[in-house]
Amino acid sequence: MKNMVERNEVLHRYRIQGKSKRQIAEELHISRHTVDRIVWEYERLCLDTDGVCDMKAFAALIGSEPKFHTPVRVCPVVTDEIKGMLRACLEENRVRRATGMRKLMWTCRSMHSMLLDKGFTVSYPSVCRHVRLLRDSMVSVSRKSTEVYIRREHAPGQECEFDWGEIPLIIGGRRRLVQMAVFTLLHSNHRSAWLFLRQDTLSLMEAHRNFFIAVRGVPRTMIYDNMKVAVTIRTGRQGRPAVKYPTQAMQRLSLYYRFEERFCNARAGWEKGSVERSVEVVRRAAFVTRQSFDTLDEAQAWLERILLKVNSVSGITGVSDEQKQERIKSDLDTLQPAPEPMSCFEAEQHQPGKYGTINVDYNNYSVPETLAGSTVMARIYSRHIAIYHQGRRVADHIRLEGKGGWSMQLEHYLGTFLRKPGALDSSTAMRQVPRELAELYRIHFCPDRQREFICLMIYARDHGILQSQITAAARSLRNKGVRHITSDHLKVELDSMLDITPAGEADVTDAVASLDIHPRQQRTAIEEHAMSTLDSLTECMRRPAATVRTFTTSN
Repeated sequence: MKNMVERNEVLHRYRIQGKSKRQIAEELHISRHTVDRIVWEYERLCLDTDGVCDMKAFAALIGSEPKFHTPVRVCPVVTDEIKGMLRACLEENRVRRATGMRKLMWTCRSMHSMLLDKGFTVSYPSVCRHVRLLRDSMVSVSRKSTEVYIRREHAPGQECEFDWGEIPLIIGGRRRLVQMAVFTLLHSNHRSAWLFLRQDTLSLMEAHRNFFIAVRGVPRTMIYDNMKVAVTIRTGRQGRPAVKYPTQAMQRLSLYYRFEERFCNARAGWEKGSVERSVEVVRRAAFVTRQSFDTLDEAQAWLERILLKVNSVSGITGVSDEQKQERIKSDLDTLQPAPEPMSCFEAEQHQPGKYGTINVDYNNYSVPETLAGSTVMARIYSRHIAIYHQGRRVADHIRLEGKGGWSMQLEHYLGTFLRKPGALDSSTAMRQVPRELAELYRIHFCPDRQREFICLMIYARDHGILQSQITAAARSLRNKGVRHITSDHLKVELDSMLDITPAGEADVTDAVASLDIHPRQQRTAIEEHAMSTLDSLTECMRRPAATVRTFTTSN
């Protein structure tokens, strides 16, 4: 069947000019069977039994498009294997939707990219068509919105939108709901994003600081929705409208970085539609294919690599990749100059309790035991906590999630353990030391040499030796054939590794390093050498204080 113009031309020559069907087919270079079908349809719909034409029916016929009865055609490129993979993606979408991961579902674009990565040659429209056929049999098609929106043009460096997005990821083998802060420069559609474990005030401030450092400037207007960490809404009374006020943290940010904040109306996401779309684009581009990471920093590094690809492609109809880069450059060049990075922390005063800990957001963090009963200052950052006493930094902790957690460092309780060595094994502080150090204690100092291990840790604390250096010294001794490690062995090996050995002790260190022990005489040789080492260290301690070097540590 031809189109409407060609069909009407056939009817004109047959009805007005009186030409035969064969003649019409030859003149128009079409099949005679096509002419037969056009004429048959005309006679069936418009002519009565007497051959009189019904003009209303004829007018309806010539004003309508021909109906094609095309048989269902099979796409040879989309094989059964590809259909199975598409169906598996849709089934996985159903599982992700049921388990709270609906924002990481497969889209037609991600399915097409996955097929291309696996070596299949298939077009994007073919994928969309078959996904639509499969999806129609699985889910109902939602009604389309009929609302009309106004398209806007944005000047370079003027406006930037901010929003949060949630991503269910597996961090260190544990599933967590990670918060993603997304910034979008409206002129160029340049996207930036950072990951946090919380959606709180400190994360908001740190995200803005990171963004202004990354783009080396500050937009003149920042656009937000009604998030609690950015805006306070006071309900109007006696018929007055509600009034929005920026939070204290938002006021600090706007005053320090000199930008104006603008808040959207409630339930009006179209007022900042760019960043809403950016959250979806970044989330799908980065985390649909990968959700498991060892640490949050690894996830952030992965996100930054994906953002480089996202910002290098236009994604806008009529705008080439080169034009996108020109817009980004124009955006960055017209930003306001950024001041020095802002310190993003909250300061709180605390007094350690009976366990030598302070309580921050319902979690407990240890301080040195000598500060029991004193007042300390805690600087709370988004991911860690720094504790100060009289202007001196005395402790650092990774900020815990949830409530009721304990972060206790072994070096904070060494004096108490020296008086109560039996409490070391079951203590929370000992359970939280690195695994390699715990293994060193369990194999060489437990169950009857706790005091020796405590003295070793006091020695390391007083001389600025890290726990990782102690475990490195233990590995070095094991590589040299030492099976029964003592604190004296570790001290000598640490002196050698740190290259701060006092005069007279180098010979002892060399003796340990060059010790050749036969397996049958291992225990006797180690014990004899331990006694020799102890004598050498005792001799060093008897020397005048002026000849003994001390360890220093730099912050």
